[in-house]
Amino acid sequence: MTKTAVDLLLQAMETRAGKVQVATLRQVAPQAADKLLEARLLVATGRIPVVAAMDAYEDEPIPAEWCPERGQYGYRDSVGRWITVEAAEIAACAVDYPLVLAKMLVAFERAGPSRPNPLIDGFVWDVGTIRLTGAKSPVPVWFARRLADPAVWTKLGSLLERRPPEEVRVILTSTTGDRIPVTNHKRNIFMSVTDVLRAPGKLAISPQVLGARIFPGQRQRRFPIEHSEDCGIVWFHDKEYRFRGPKHRQILSMLFEAYWAGKPVLRTSEVLQGGDHVHRDTKVTTLGRAFSGRSDWRDFIREAEGNCWIEV
Repeated sequence: MTKTAVDLLLQAMETRAGKVQVATLRQVAPQAADKLLEARLLVATGRIPVVAAMDAYEDEPIPAEWCPERGQYGYRDSVGRWITVEAAEIAACAVDYPLVLAKMLVAFERAGPSRPNPLIDGFVWDVGTIRLTGAKSPVPVWFARRLADPAVWTKLGSLLERRPPEEVRVILTSTTGDRIPVTNHKRNIFMSVTDVLRAPGKLAISPQVLGARIFPGQRQRRFPIEHSEDCGIVWFHDKEYRFRGPKHRQILSMLFEAYWAGKPVLRTSEVLQGGDHVHRDTKVTTLGRAFSGRSDWRDFIREAEGNCWIEV
């Protein structure tokens, strides 16, 4: 598995219909799409009869219709000519959630149903329970997709009201951390899968990373500053800072690596351009722009004369 394949799989999970044309996936990332299909993480599921027709020099998505007489799919262009559409062009695939979730949680001691139990059809599943360091008892786990969709979020909120956890519940999601809405259900901890994977290109979730994110007080911390393994949490003196966006965590990772190596000062331009997840927009030339919307990072990061560093 590659990082591109994992990212493509999570993107497929976030589609509105929960399925996508194979041809579209292959246009985006052909090798990654083939790997997912070969591993049966994506499986064939009918067709999506929509094509992009080149008509009057403009791409226009139009429906492909079945013609019983011709025994084929196609559409009529602006002058009425029949244009044949090959079945492979509109073949669709969907995520095999039981297999994907089993692979995500392979490193955990898990109990529960052999197949995920749907709680909101097509969007939220009960995966069972897992053992986590720091938890007194097995922790219930759900999986949800499209949490940035207001309709899904509203339905999930109603479900959480009806089914509160006894202690804590982990809700894993394919939605990226910076797109997960804020919730008042404090015992339900939402965690983007990309934030807790063992490594880029690995679908398995790290028990150590997940445990540190769910029970941060359990880890032995250095003073006055410490961070979780993925830099999603920073502790500075008696304050805790949470960073949900991948570009923020990548910046922090580079700065902390330099800090612990005893050579803390880095060129800001190098920090902003480093790593797969960092914002590469040429307009983002300072950490202030990269961390737009918050200023608490300035409690422990300094920036001056084109350089930046951790300072405690």
